[in-house]
Amino acid sequence: MATFHRARSDEQRAVRRQSILRTAAGMLDEMPVAAVSLNELSRRVGLSKSAMTLYFESREAVLLDLLSEAAARYRAETAETLPGWVDPSAPAPARARQIAARLATTFAARPMLCELLSAQHTVLEHNVSVDVASSYKRSSRDGIRWLAARLRDLLPELDDERALRAAHMVIILVGALWTRSRPAPALLAAFQADSSLAFMHPAFTEAFEAAIATFLRGLIAEAADAT
Repeated sequence: MATFHRARSDEQRAVRRQSILRTAAGMLDEMPVAAVSLNELSRRVGLSKSAMTLYFESREAVLLDLLSEAAARYRAETAETLPGWVDPSAPAPARARQIAARLATTFAARPMLCELLSAQHTVLEHNVSVDVASSYKRSSRDGIRWLAARLRDLLPELDDERALRAAHMVIILVGALWTRSRPAPALLAAFQADSSLAFMHPAFTEAFEAAIATFLRGLIAEAADAT
């Protein structure tokens, strides 16, 4: 555990903030979001709990910042490969399924991002100030708009409004299906004991791909009907 003196410059503050974020990311490799406490985070960073608030106002503020960074990395890492996600000569419904498959695999490969998305509305967006909430929501808005633009590139059959709806649904379903695919131990045992409950325990990648493919195909049909 490192011990830090109080940062005196903007550069030092930025270094401290990054150290806190890296430590929080490491904790998420070991435990779910709900188990990450400010006390343990401050202990691992080497700061008192009160000193932590000089950099982040709460543990939720730390995790929202971490979520914004993880989402930005996702965009940067997938940007170059996106044009190859579909066969441009394929009909729109087939391209929708190809997009859904690639979205499913790229999100599944980033469990920390999925874990944070699954907790954003129920946990992370609580116990934060208006300033922190506004900053996060603007970052989230920009990310959704980015994804909407990329979906339009691959599915020009969608207009701006439908592409935005699709991008927003991607984020909603990542969080919802990630949570459902990782039930508590008692629920997992119940699912394993009674096969009639198995449909309530979906595998994330398969369930997400099917749901997004269906949603995209519905938007394509809706757009066609509107012309």
